[in-house]
Amino acid sequence: MGPSKLRQANFTSLIIDIIIVNTRKMDTFKDPKRRISIKLWFVKTTILFFAFFLIKLKEIKNLPKEGPFIVAANHLSHVDPLLVSAYVIHATKRYLHFFAALKYRWNPLFRFLVEVTESIWADSKSGRQSMLVALEYLKHGANVGILPEGTRSPDGKIKKGKNGVAALALTSKVPLVPIGIINTHKVLPRGGWHLHPTRGEVILGKPMKFDAYYQAYDKALDQDDKERLNEVEESVLREIMREIAKLSRQEYPY
Repeated sequence: MGPSKLRQANFTSLIIDIIIVNTRKMDTFKDPKRRISIKLWFVKTTILFFAFFLIKLKEIKNLPKEGPFIVAANHLSHVDPLLVSAYVIHATKRYLHFFAALKYRWNPLFRFLVEVTESIWADSKSGRQSMLVALEYLKHGANVGILPEGTRSPDGKIKKGKNGVAALALTSKVPLVPIGIINTHKVLPRGGWHLHPTRGEVILGKPMKFDAYYQAYDKALDQDDKERLNEVEESVLREIMREIAKLSRQEYPY
């Protein structure tokens, strides 16, 4: 099989996997007509997206073969969760629950996408509830996705991460896979409504564990030592963000 046919076969396999997983998840909707329309929407948009845009995936082998895990990526565009979810679903045959900003709940389309993909609403002012939901997913073997910066970068440069990703990793103690995303801010620019064909990359790093921090973090939790909790979270956050920056060919300056 030649390179072009191999790419086409891999692409077809990816699309089929996405459709199958999403079809299973769509059964949570009670209205049969709504389920069918949603399934068709997923089929069309996924096929169009991957046919139109030239996004390369690298190092998919770094995803854990079993057990729940967290993926954490830099955030350039609204298409980032779709890209990462598609690749993770294809590789693991399991769903990925991304955090979604509660501030966009007013938007009917965004709200619809969150419901369909079973994402986790996250409130920037109080993240306790969303954290509990994510921990429950991980406890039951599901995977969770998070964009630590909390907002899109308009110029492709990595921004300061937020402690939530560190708290989730330290509390759950599951592996975290750092991901570097390149050039998707050109696919769908911030504030724009039109998609542009652009070459980009999604690069997966090796799973990270934080054994050196778990004991100190648990102790700080037991003692309700907020200063120490923040100190440990900042250290872990810095490690995570440096890996994400390296994968996206940048430096983390914070």
